[in-house]
Amino acid sequence: MLKIGLIGLGPIGSLHIDNLTGGKIKDAELVCVCDMRKVDNPKIADIPFFSDTDRMLKEGGADAIVIATPSFTHFDLAKKCLMAGKNVLVEKPIALCSADAKKLQELAKKQNKICAVMLNQRTTPIYRRIKEMVSSGEIGKVNRVSWNMTNWFRPQIYFDMSVWRGLWKGEAGGVLINQAIHNIDAFAWIFGLPQSLRAWCKFGKYHNIEVEDEVSCYMEYPEEMTATFITSSGEHPGSNRFEISGDKAYVIAEDGKLRISKFKDGSARDFTLNTKYAFGTPETVESVEEFDGKGGQHAEVMNNFAGACLGKNKCDYGADQGVLSLTLANSMLYSSLTSAEIKFPFDDEAYAKILAQKQAASELRKEVRKDFILDFNKSFR
Repeated sequence: MLKIGLIGLGPIGSLHIDNLTGGKIKDAELVCVCDMRKVDNPKIADIPFFSDTDRMLKEGGADAIVIATPSFTHFDLAKKCLMAGKNVLVEKPIALCSADAKKLQELAKKQNKICAVMLNQRTTPIYRRIKEMVSSGEIGKVNRVSWNMTNWFRPQIYFDMSVWRGLWKGEAGGVLINQAIHNIDAFAWIFGLPQSLRAWCKFGKYHNIEVEDEVSCYMEYPEEMTATFITSSGEHPGSNRFEISGDKAYVIAEDGKLRISKFKDGSARDFTLNTKYAFGTPETVESVEEFDGKGGQHAEVMNNFAGACLGKNKCDYGADQGVLSLTLANSMLYSSLTSAEIKFPFDDEAYAKILAQKQAASELRKEVRKDFILDFNKSFR
């Protein structure tokens, strides 16, 4: 049984407490918790509480640590836990820049420990199906991808209720790093990183914040595949429409459904080059696949992490996977900040320098609004 310590008892920490104490994590138990303030949660009333991470690491008896604190603390805490000989599962993002994420990846290898990141959207059934279709060749050669992901709406109070949200110092980004990082991760998981991209970010377009709340990005991949990714935290109701144009099929993911148009004769390109009909179109076989629920989400990732720590399975959500999404998000920001096309491999050290400059000119809020209302049914969408 893996003994887990939890750092951070806010909304996401509470979700992990529910999973760990509710029997959803079969190979792990919660043995200690840590936060700057005591939290009134009956589910951890009998679990040792620490207000100091160093003391918890020494005295808490944990084999592994789950980090559920604000984004700007992730890198330092994960580094400290790995140096203390603990396995680590970090909430997204694993760090604020890909350069730091790679440092954690290297440190985990040196310490012979597992460093994983909470990439829970990879458990979503519809994304897994898309991954399968692309990897297996069912769609054929992918020509174009378009993901319009603009239903991450957040009101101003979402930012004003914390000292760190919406600030370069606290998040090192906005919708790309906090909300749409889930979709960027799914995108990078399915298609990998591009050869180049150009992105346009709007900073504080909809909110009184320093960071981006609207992004339009164009990417180029090998074999002439092109892609666009658009996201926003200021539009409502917004949309979530994921289109993939392949040589064998055209796929649209929207509203929990996959609408699949397979080309009857196998190849759209063959029809295009060989048909005699001036206005002809290839025949298609239409189908719709529907998906219920969001999959195992946080509990599934933690079960995989616990099993990996105990040597029962491979870790599917390692730091190397967290680097992918962070690299893509960072490169979009870098492109916009420098008004330039970004070539890959990404120069993450150059971006880290620009980010450090932004953070040096930023300050955490000295006061926060206390009149916010949390709707936990929407918090983790």
